[in-house]
Order: sequence, then structure tokens, then C-alpha cells
Amino acid sequence: MAMVPKTMDELLSAIEQFHTGLAAHLVDCADSGAPEREQLLLNYLATHEQKLAETLAFFRQQEALGPLNTWFYAYTDRHPITLRDPREADFKNLDCEKICAEISDTHAQLVDLYEHLHERAECESSRRTLAQLLNIEKSNAKLLAREAVRAQEM
Repeated sequence: MAMVPKTMDELLSAIEQFHTGLAAHLVDCADSGAPEREQLLLNYLATHEQKLAETLAFFRQQEALGPLNTWFYAYTDRHPITLRDPREADFKNLDCEKICAEISDTHAQLVDLYEHLHERAECESSRRTLAQLLNIEKSNAKLLAREAVRAQEM
């Protein structure tokens, strides 16, 4: 779904909703007949995605209003930001490796988005906020990758 957030807060809200939707979809897939090993992975990933959504919500509440009210419309009017529908992927019919690849790809796209916006931020407070978001997303991507390898070794 293409979106045109006008502010950083709107962008973070959309990404938070995406993580929440992905978490719900992962649980649905786990509960609707995925093999046991994949169920364990899907439930783990769902918990992780929900925690990430909660982290973004907390971040939005704690962050100063200035950076969150930074306008992106000059950029997003020409380059809409696209977040896939989290329900697109049929995780219940994927093996662990493919599930991990899908989730990893999603997080890589978010890292790319944060990096891109960070490079183009015009004020220091926005750059600092985007740097924090980038660190959160990169840390979570690394954690997911490490845990996915462990899940595959089970």
C-alpha cells in the first residue's frame, strides 16, 4: 500500500500499524495449520513484531514533538512510500528458511527507508531521531537473523 505521510509521526504510526498487522498475521498463520516447527517460528516472530510495534509506540510518546512534526511531504509527494500488506505472504505454506527470508526482506526495506530519510534530513533533530530509529530497526533485524538461524537448527 502506498502512503504519503506528511510528518515523521505519521510515518512511524504507519510502520507501527504495519508491525502490529504483521504480528497478527503471523499468529493467524501459525494457528491455521502450519507444521509444528514453523508454528514455533511464526509465534516467535509474531511476539517480536508486536514488541517492535510497542517500541515504536513508546518511542513516539517519548520523542520530542519537534522531530516528529518534521514534514516529509516535499519528498513523499514525488516518491510515495510503499508498505506491503502484511497479509500478502502465506507464511503457513512456507518453510522456516522462506519465512525468515520474507521477514528479513521486510526489515531490510525498513532499514533502507530509514537510511534514505536520514541522509536527506535537513535538521539535526530529525537526523538524530532517524538515527535512533535506524539503530532500533538494525538491532532488531540482527536479532531476528540470529534467532532465525537458531530456530532452523532445532
